[in-house]
Amino acid sequence: MSTRPGLRRPRLLWTLLGVMIVVAVVPLIVSHYFLIGINRDSLETLEKKYLTRSAVGISGDVENLVTSYNQQLRKIAGGMKISSALAPEGSDPFTESSQTGLISTYTTADNDLLALRIVNKAGQGAAAQPAGLSQEVSKELDTALTLALQGQPYIGSFHHIEVVNQPAIVLAVPIEGDDGVIGAVEALVSLRKVSERVQEEGKSGDVTAFIVDRGGQVLMHSSPTLNVDRPDFSSNRIVEEFKKAPVRLTQSYEKNVDGEMVEMLGTVAPVASVDWGVVVEKEQSRAFASVDKMILRTVQWTAFAIALAALLGTLFATGISRPIRALVEKTQEIAGGNYQQRVEVKARNEIGDLGHNFNLMSEEIEKAIEQLKKAASENQLLFINAVRMLAAAIDAKDPYTRGHSERVARYSIAIGKQLQLSALEMRNLRISALLHDVGKIGIDDRILRKPGALSDDEFEIMKSHPAKGAAIMSGVAQLIDIIPGMKYHHERWAGGGYPENLQGEMIPMQARIVAVADTFDAMTTNRPYQKAMDLSYVVEKIRELAGNRYDPRVVEAFASAVKAGEITVEDQIRGAA
Repeated sequence: MSTRPGLRRPRLLWTLLGVMIVVAVVPLIVSHYFLIGINRDSLETLEKKYLTRSAVGISGDVENLVTSYNQQLRKIAGGMKISSALAPEGSDPFTESSQTGLISTYTTADNDLLALRIVNKAGQGAAAQPAGLSQEVSKELDTALTLALQGQPYIGSFHHIEVVNQPAIVLAVPIEGDDGVIGAVEALVSLRKVSERVQEEGKSGDVTAFIVDRGGQVLMHSSPTLNVDRPDFSSNRIVEEFKKAPVRLTQSYEKNVDGEMVEMLGTVAPVASVDWGVVVEKEQSRAFASVDKMILRTVQWTAFAIALAALLGTLFATGISRPIRALVEKTQEIAGGNYQQRVEVKARNEIGDLGHNFNLMSEEIEKAIEQLKKAASENQLLFINAVRMLAAAIDAKDPYTRGHSERVARYSIAIGKQLQLSALEMRNLRISALLHDVGKIGIDDRILRKPGALSDDEFEIMKSHPAKGAAIMSGVAQLIDIIPGMKYHHERWAGGGYPENLQGEMIPMQARIVAVADTFDAMTTNRPYQKAMDLSYVVEKIRELAGNRYDPRVVEAFASAVKAGEITVEDQIRGAA
């Protein structure tokens, strides 16, 4: 489009930039974005430090408790070693300790030693433990004592002692004399202080703390209910990471809370001595509550700025919007396939240039589309003719099957219409029917032209032609959708066909249609081993085979096509060529 010299065109860009500068939307959003980012990073760092400090603190409490009581047991073992060395001949400090009250000095009410045993090599000595210990705990106490008497220190697994309602762990150390192990000391150590620390951590309501073993099962939890139930937290993302490698880790992750996925920030700290992990986590929405408030304020101010921008923009853009709307309507017409649309050009600014260029583009698109349609039509015609020539070449190998593929394709299309197949399915069906015998290229002419019945070996060779045809066409990506009709047109509805002995709905629809059309043509044309049969007789025979050899629905569609006159048998195809 040309413009008159000397006319200054108003710049659309400056108009839009003027509106944006007036309302200052971009500076507002950018400044708040960076402020939010800074605050979020700062809060995230602080939260991570807090969670890490809490998890490491609880982990240290567990580690210190286990180490402390291991040292206490070793002191007891050292005292028993000295007592054994100084004991008069014939006396046993282990059996005597039960009478001296040694055990009671350690298992006082305010002590965390719930049970204590000091025994000699023969298992004799002093013991104190609460009544009613479970079979599981008693069994582990025996196991720990056996290993300690063999010279192996023992740190056991987690137990909840029902009789005292406390968590506990079994520890045992050997007592080694000059000549080897002379006894053992074992204890059932309460973990109530650790449990209280875990529960104290979760009292604020924002933080959840728990301890898990390497299998992901909760041992202690800040929630009283979960502390009793001890659920399996293997699916928790941070617990999964701990199961893979027991290292300290802080990360964000999603967690299923009451059926809803919630973003969490959590830390896991391993407890090396017992192979447990301490997890402290917090919902990110609570961790970043102040940031969320800032985001809300930003949204509110941005909404106000956008409203003001919309008001001012309406004043500036009233004269601009009309031609743009007209241009949009025309582009929608073109998008719908109407390439003859043109716009009326009146404006002398960039919109006028756009309209002019749009008209030029429309003309070029219209020309290009016409050329593409013509080329596509020619290519389609060339492709179909090539397929027909290939099919004719296959049929020409046997004078009795000349024109067979064309007829099978015609019958298949008639059946497909009755089944109301889509246009694409009809196209694929036609090509599949034309090429259904292409595999006979690989069959010896001696077998193809044999006038009499085939031997078993010859029939086995003949049965390979569907698979050979599929193999030939599988190299052409564009023909992949027509292979099912070629490969499986000799399968039987009730099974027993070839090449793969498919049955029922497993057989592709293409193949079911081609099978009926192929049989119909074979029965209505003269062959070396049979004469052409009457149309009505052939229809009845095919009906009889419905449900056994053929799909009943396809047979009904075939019969309907015959009744409608869409499938007929011409006299000239009944005789031999």
